[in-house]
Amino acid sequence: MVKHIPNLLSAFRILVLIAIILCLDEGLNIYGFVLFLFGIASDVLDGYLARKHKTVTKIGIILDPLADKILVIGILIALIKIMDIPYWMVIVIVFRECAVTGLRVVAASENIVISANIWGKLKTTSQFVALSVLILGYRQIGIYLLFIAVILTLISGYIYFYNYFKDNDVFA
Repeated sequence: MVKHIPNLLSAFRILVLIAIILCLDEGLNIYGFVLFLFGIASDVLDGYLARKHKTVTKIGIILDPLADKILVIGILIALIKIMDIPYWMVIVIVFRECAVTGLRVVAASENIVISANIWGKLKTTSQFVALSVLILGYRQIGIYLLFIAVILTLISGYIYFYNYFKDNDVFA
């Protein structure tokens, strides 16, 4: 049973998105924020448990980053309507997430695993911080932090592609 807990935590992250958006839509930002913190905690906990108990699974390798992306993108899309955040920032983040996911699929078809690196972790952390501030209703500082997250999102995406092409002689 322990081996399934990390995957259940990832699935929780997807499901909690609905409750967060409902809270934000009703102006219950503090409840949405608390649920978002549970989502973040589930992200930290699922990876820790999978590594500690050596229960990393193929589905978990896919589900964990997918759950992160669904949580972040879902909230960002909701915040376009609820807080009038700049849609172009959301588009940049969504494009990068799709591009890197596509790269990982291509790499996996070649039996290459593209693991998260420090830039990907910085990107995720910056997105979580920006979303936290926005969820709490601080639009101006939240948009500034989201802009920083967009920059880190682009940098991390570039690094993933650069390393893949450099290490795999794609054009050879």
